[in-house]
Amino acid sequence: MNSNVLVKMEIVHLIKFADKFAGIEVHLHVSGKNVKLNYSTDHFVDILRRLQQKDVQEVLIKESDCKLILQNVSSALSSKNFYDPNTVQEKRVETLSSSMITIKNVIGQIGVDAESMKLLKTINEKSMSLLKESPSIFAFVNEFRKNCAEEYLLTVLNNYLMSLVIDQFDWKSDLVKYKASLASIMCDMTLSKNDFIALRKWQREGGDLPENIWRHPQEVAEKLKANRMHVPLETINIIEQHHELPDGRGFPNGVSGARINQLSAIFIISQKFVEHLHDFEYNYEKKQEIIEKLQVVYGGSRIFEKAINALIKIVG
Repeated sequence: MNSNVLVKMEIVHLIKFADKFAGIEVHLHVSGKNVKLNYSTDHFVDILRRLQQKDVQEVLIKESDCKLILQNVSSALSSKNFYDPNTVQEKRVETLSSSMITIKNVIGQIGVDAESMKLLKTINEKSMSLLKESPSIFAFVNEFRKNCAEEYLLTVLNNYLMSLVIDQFDWKSDLVKYKASLASIMCDMTLSKNDFIALRKWQREGGDLPENIWRHPQEVAEKLKANRMHVPLETINIIEQHHELPDGRGFPNGVSGARINQLSAIFIISQKFVEHLHDFEYNYEKKQEIIEKLQVVYGGSRIFEKAINALIKIVG
């Protein structure tokens, strides 16, 4: 890793994995320049907390220090405390949420490797296990939505629903679910928190979409293709197509339904159902209204109809 390149990291997530950090430089972008905070006697966490009090949300760290971050995330996910039955579920979910956001941020800026892919798989598996312990997916959301990143909750719900939809097809397998779940975790990883909010608003209200959001599926796909040995081709294909529409008016490539593969269609339908459910404050009584919305936009395409019919079997 390059010791001279600086990487953006959210303070709120860094703090959760900062116990073992030592000697990590903290930089801020001030007046068009990157300024190193040279607090020689201050602990890394103390610096971050003081910045938080000043309403600073992001810092810059050296790319070479990202390895320490991934090591600390891995340590947190394998620690005795995480598996201790006395550790409340809320703390485990918060750890998973911060882990996913942090790793996605690292991957989005410097690319993937075997360790980061392993961590993403671990996060998804542990998230699915915790979700299954809850009385329902809605109980899970309602319990944790105040303390977890919205992006994390939407991803977990999408992966859970998508796995159930895939189970309706003859070619179902755990490997297929894994490939689709990776796409769900990484599809928006080049977007900032504000970009993510802008995208969700555009999906609800329409209007002009900023160029960086418009091109992000291709940008993410190209970044992953550069590390092809670590990322399944099916995952990359889903990411490239996850904002396409059957009538060819989606983005970034405007491909029509006939050129969108079945797994991508399942991904899109599952993701849209979860997003609509989120907009309805997770009111499951709105499920038929959501299905009707999906049929209006995606109906008429054989591949998407298969995905919608499979979804109907799940949600009733």
